[in-house]
Amino acid sequence: MKTYTATCLCLLVYVSALSAREFTDLQGRKLEAEITSATNEQVVLKRAADGRSITANVSVFSAEDQQFIREYAAANVKYSFDVRYTKKKQGERKVEGGGSEGTLENWFYLISIRNMSAVGVEGVTVEYSIYMKEAAADGRTPAKVVSSGSEKLKDLVRNETGSIQTKAVEVIRLRPKAGYYFTSGEGGKSDQLAGFALKFTKGGKELYTYSTTPGLVYR
Repeated sequence: MKTYTATCLCLLVYVSALSAREFTDLQGRKLEAEITSATNEQVVLKRAADGRSITANVSVFSAEDQQFIREYAAANVKYSFDVRYTKKKQGERKVEGGGSEGTLENWFYLISIRNMSAVGVEGVTVEYSIYMKEAAADGRTPAKVVSSGSEKLKDLVRNETGSIQTKAVEVIRLRPKAGYYFTSGEGGKSDQLAGFALKFTKGGKELYTYSTTPGLVYR
């Protein structure tokens, strides 16, 4: 048992040594460590000697190390966005046919997006799918995608907010005309926007996803 434990400890030290790098600061002092997290401004290093974590400004290191840290930060960003939205009606018109009458409305989402990532974001595309619930008859019809699209998000520094607007979708609201009654329920129809799903991408790589309701996904 003791031999097994010792072997495991040696293996962990060996693996840590493989991932460690020798960093040099502007005064020529050297440190053997591995990066655990980094942004363009700060880096957290785990010392190979004792496993202690050190937080330092990227600017204190050599030019070569600064480039290495920033390349690591760019490749290991955890993107996060705060998404808020409002539904807006673009217009409506009256419709009728058979024993039904009602309105055909155009609705769209205005989506506000705040960059909560540790770094600024550039060149991000937001793809969206809008879901509709056709609440007809028994009202149990599942939500389905009725529109999809994409918008370029403006470049955002950390904590900056931008916005996108979706395409408008048609929402129909029908009711039986006065004096008409449909036992099967087909004379009444009231569609409802069920929400949307977002996918944030850059260069074809998925960065982040969001949905207004669990179960909705970008399609």
